Amino acid sequence: MGFFPPNGGSAIEAALSKKKIFSLAFAVALALVAYFVKIPGLSEAGQVTLAIFAIATVLWVSEAVPLYVTALIIVVLEATWLVGQIAPSGEAITDYKQFLHPFFSSIIALFLGGFAIARAIHKYHLDERIAKAILDRVGTNPRYVLLGMMVTTAVFSMWMSNTATSALMITVALPVLRKIESDDPFRKALMLGIPFAANIGGMGTPIGTPPNAIAIGQLNAAGANIGFGEWMSFAVPIMVLSLILCWILLLAFFKPKTKRFKLEFDVKGKISPKGRFILLMLALAIIGWLTTKIHGIPSAIIALIPATIFFATGILKKDDFNSLGWNILFIMGGGLSLGVAMKVSGLNTFLISQINLEGLPFILTLAIFGLGAALMTTFISNTATANLLVPIVIGFVALGQEMSSYVAPIAVMVALSSSASMLLPVSTPPNAIAYGSGELKVKDMARSGLVVTVSIILITLAFSFLIR
Repeated sequence: MGFFPPNGGSAIEAALSKKKIFSLAFAVALALVAYFVKIPGLSEAGQVTLAIFAIATVLWVSEAVPLYVTALIIVVLEATWLVGQIAPSGEAITDYKQFLHPFFSSIIALFLGGFAIARAIHKYHLDERIAKAILDRVGTNPRYVLLGMMVTTAVFSMWMSNTATSALMITVALPVLRKIESDDPFRKALMLGIPFAANIGGMGTPIGTPPNAIAIGQLNAAGANIGFGEWMSFAVPIMVLSLILCWILLLAFFKPKTKRFKLEFDVKGKISPKGRFILLMLALAIIGWLTTKIHGIPSAIIALIPATIFFATGILKKDDFNSLGWNILFIMGGGLSLGVAMKVSGLNTFLISQINLEGLPFILTLAIFGLGAALMTTFISNTATANLLVPIVIGFVALGQEMSSYVAPIAVMVALSSSASMLLPVSTPPNAIAYGSGELKVKDMARSGLVVTVSIILITLAFSFLIR
């Protein structure tokens, strides 16, 4: 759909086009205000970056253009408008390449490799076989069927797109729904358990969901040293506890009437030699990621090794390469590039200096950022939320205040909370997929999702406080 409806276009198309035009105009107007209204204490470069930040915020929230287009707009504005501006050091920003580097940083390479592995798993139907192997063992009790579905979904989401995982597991669940009476609340539990588990599972690994990678990339750029294993050692316990609590809450909200039923799968024959090779490469990659500190090979390179082998051997083809989720990679790159701009211009430091958190207890600071991230993700994408909030958090480092020691847990809190919003169908793609099944009403998701979201944030808060 273009900005202007074609002749004979519907009223809906016209309304959407007007909304896009309004959003674009508002983004430009807000940027001009941010640039021309001088703020005491903010450098020229900071003023320009604030204008770019304003444009990015409006476009990410409104989605007037695709999110990856917003990422390109960011880097173009940085290279043409921010370069030449005076930074807080008193010198002009001259290197435009620093704004391009994030588009193929180690975090982007890590996700690229992860996408290739996930593509191979899906192409050769290994995801269906793994799901069958797990769910065949859960028995016929509805409670354990729900747990098996959620665990399987969460495990897949640790390594694959949670959107693709939700689509797969919803397909697996549909035959089960046909065996459940229409008035049985368990139907809703099953359809909510899959997207909720997909969101929760994405928390577990750096490649599980973009906010994780954004937080790690920004933190490592600020001098932290967070590897694959370090992230998992913190996030997996939170993921497991959140998953168990979510399962218990769903059963409490939607108590099953059905006593027994059996899951069915249409998976025949043995795994092909290519399939076995893919599983071997996945196992080796996971081992490599978890032992990075022993062998010294960066996680990004480990991810690219199986990806390279898959394409070199013909396991994956050109069409597979073209479908690797480049839009997601560009969205992440744009967010990381914006973080670089905020750092070199001093904008993140300035914004943090305007927020008086110095006297607040650590746990309250975490709660503020966690709840803020979850609230934002309710209405905009979790990637956009992380792109907007994490660079601001990084400003604590530059200030050199006591709060700077809290940057890592706060940034991680933002990332995890960005995946914790379960309230609305628009909150995350898995929620939208489940809602699209026609089995749920918005109030079903909102009522249970609110409790699940708050519970996950409380678990993260407690875990962050205990291990800090």
